[in-house]
Amino acid sequence: MPDADKIVMSDSEIPPNNPERDPLPGSFSSEPGSAPMPHFGPQPGAASPYPVVAPSLDNGAVSTLSSDPRGSNSGRLTGLFRGRRAVWAAVALLIIVVGTVASLLGAHAIANSDTNESHSNFQQSSAAVASAVKLAIQREEELAVSASTFYANNPKASRAEFAKWVKWARTLRRFPEIDNLGLLTLVRKPQLAAFQAQLSGHTLKPATVTATTGTAAATAAAATTTRPIDGIKVVPTTNHHYYCLTSAELIRNASLATTAGLDYCARTPALLYARDEGRSRYVQVSVDGVPALSIETPVYRGNATPVSVFGRTAASVGWLREILIPGVVLAQALKGHPDVAASISYTAPGANVAFTSGPARSGAQSATTSLHNGWTVTSYAANSGASVFSDGDALMLLIGGIALSLLAGVLVFVLGSPHTPTAVAPTDDPEVPHDDLHDALTGLPNRPLMMDRAECMLARAGRQSGLLVGALFIDIDWFKDVNERLGRDAGDQLLKNVAERLDAVVRAGDTVGRLGDDEFVILVESAARGARLDALARRVIEALHKPFELADFGPNFFMTASIGLAFGRYANPDDLLRDAQLALHAAKAAGKDRYTLFNANMRSVIEGRGVLEVELNAALADQQFSLLYQPIYDLSTGKVAGLEARIRWEHPKKGDVAPGDFIPLAEETGLIVPIGRWVMEEACNRAAAWNVAGHRVGISVKVSANQLNRGGFPTDVLRALQQSGIEPSLLTLEIAEATVMGDVSAAVARLEEIKRLGVRIAIDDFGGSGYAHHGDLRRLPIDFLKVDRSSLAAAEDEDYRSWLLEAILIVGRDLSLTVVAKGIETYEQMTTLQAMGCTMAQGLFMGKPTQVEGVESLFEVDLPAAGATGQSS
Repeated sequence: MPDADKIVMSDSEIPPNNPERDPLPGSFSSEPGSAPMPHFGPQPGAASPYPVVAPSLDNGAVSTLSSDPRGSNSGRLTGLFRGRRAVWAAVALLIIVVGTVASLLGAHAIANSDTNESHSNFQQSSAAVASAVKLAIQREEELAVSASTFYANNPKASRAEFAKWVKWARTLRRFPEIDNLGLLTLVRKPQLAAFQAQLSGHTLKPATVTATTGTAAATAAAATTTRPIDGIKVVPTTNHHYYCLTSAELIRNASLATTAGLDYCARTPALLYARDEGRSRYVQVSVDGVPALSIETPVYRGNATPVSVFGRTAASVGWLREILIPGVVLAQALKGHPDVAASISYTAPGANVAFTSGPARSGAQSATTSLHNGWTVTSYAANSGASVFSDGDALMLLIGGIALSLLAGVLVFVLGSPHTPTAVAPTDDPEVPHDDLHDALTGLPNRPLMMDRAECMLARAGRQSGLLVGALFIDIDWFKDVNERLGRDAGDQLLKNVAERLDAVVRAGDTVGRLGDDEFVILVESAARGARLDALARRVIEALHKPFELADFGPNFFMTASIGLAFGRYANPDDLLRDAQLALHAAKAAGKDRYTLFNANMRSVIEGRGVLEVELNAALADQQFSLLYQPIYDLSTGKVAGLEARIRWEHPKKGDVAPGDFIPLAEETGLIVPIGRWVMEEACNRAAAWNVAGHRVGISVKVSANQLNRGGFPTDVLRALQQSGIEPSLLTLEIAEATVMGDVSAAVARLEEIKRLGVRIAIDDFGGSGYAHHGDLRRLPIDFLKVDRSSLAAAEDEDYRSWLLEAILIVGRDLSLTVVAKGIETYEQMTTLQAMGCTMAQGLFMGKPTQVEGVESLFEVDLPAAGATGQSS
């Protein structure tokens, strides 16, 4: 109101921070043409001791026109604002201090965690390196046994014969650490010419001396006969009447070949002491500047070390000399462990050698593993003790935490200081998922949440006729091997990567969840006409085919998955997932790395398995089982030496049911225990009766893993022996190689307990389903190795299969084990076994499984002759 008189009020009459007031009672504005406004208080022009203030029409702020010596509203407001700033500054400082302390504690926690993780990773790496070195040493020992056996059986072998054996044994390819493999022999001076002829593969013609030549001529002729022929010059020159020369040699690098006439006895006098002591020599040498290990092993006739010095001297054939490059073994063992160094050492009486590979550092942490037999492996890595400032992650957390604390403090101070501060209380995010509905590792929905979503989808499909619901049940192939070989950390990383890839390939409306372990499910909702789960399944398989990168676990990993698909209208989620899982089992059975769509036959198969289980129980109660007996022949005598019992099921409606059709189910259900107990008792009773009748024959019975691992199995064996009265040594228990090699230490303890009963033990299917190390076989209390010839290297040629069989025979002879060859189907195979030195065999050519009534007739039958044919069982 520009024309209105100003209302004069005292300072005490104006409320603070509210200068605009309604007109006071009795006051009114003056409009044009109206009466003058009456005045209250002093008249215009009169002096006033108070400041004059007026309302502002801009934004309500109060304008001060004069100062009051007693203070003003502006002073009090400024003090209030300063007080508030001080409070917010204190809060900001507190935030900075708390954040800094928390960052420091967190950095210390990360440094300690990284230290523990580094130490754990190093322990795993050192164990892996030691295991790889141990395997290489075991393989080299097996090569030494094989080469020594060849040399002991062929002491006059020429270079060509040795080269043929080396090629047959694939030495260069299978043993990259071998630089030199040679056969040394003791040659006396008069034998030099004959030795040269042996090397060339020719026979030395004796010198002819006539009677008229006289003594001088005879002496000259004799000198010509004993003088080394062209091509051999013995070095160094000595007065010895004997030399230690190389009769045959494998050299990886021909440019580093030694002199043909090098006398190792003159160069290494300890060779003769090694021969007399029957002990190998380990000497550290150099090959073209590379550290190497020389192993000189004395070889005796029959490949057996005599007990006396005189016997060792008389039976000596020579020495097997090996030059190994330990750096090659260490380099292979350290693959996948870039920050680890390793050394191997051998300590024995008269030998102390050591080799190192990798970036060993001073003050590094180390782990030493004894491989027994004198070998030790030591692994090194950078010290795992990390401080906050030396650990990158901890230092980053500390710096980042302090920076964030400073930023938070500044923001709190700036935002908390305005004139009209407004605090917004934090609210809980309603979208954060509950922990009990999501998988803690992958973040995917867990089983309860997936079942709930599946139920919602099925309910929606029930209301909409054109909508169908499907499920993809996914299982990672061989995931158990990752956990067992690399540990759970690697398995967890793999599961996270799988979850990410599954989430990346599904459509926006699909749901991915983890049911547990390595099982995932994808729920799909689609129109009935456009329902195509196979395309999604192919995308999943292709996504999982790409290599996985697992931190701290070596090179990339390639994994596959099996998928079961189910699609349609279902009453509840359990039925949907059940059918998808049945399809998954079918995909696994078909070879893995594939998807299979559910069909009704799968359900009928499961129902059939349930019926078969009931019938198996009835068969055991009604004595529907019987045994067939296949003869095992002694190839040296041509007579039956034993019988292998094989179970048959005479089903009342289906007839003869093969073991392969019911034994797997018996294993799964545990019925194999009572069935196996019956087989053992029945076989022992029959064998006892044949022995009483004058036929001393052993009986072999197969034992499953479920039987062997039971605490009461030794009692079952003892009961069968006592009830039948059979001599314990005539009972042989056949145990699959895979069963024994799964846990060798546990198997040794269990087999020793059974062995104390006096029975004999055979490893069945040796060389077919697993790989038993030479050292492991030494530990096992076994008597036989049963080798199925047809299962050896099924994808390789006949020569390679024969080579494997002969290698097993060599291992058997070295360990004093009898090798029984199975699956003999032709006369040629039988004669080949005899030539190899195999003493026991069985197969359809030699005799088919026979019912109990016809067994006694086998005892009078000799081995089949040439031209005979085997019969199928």
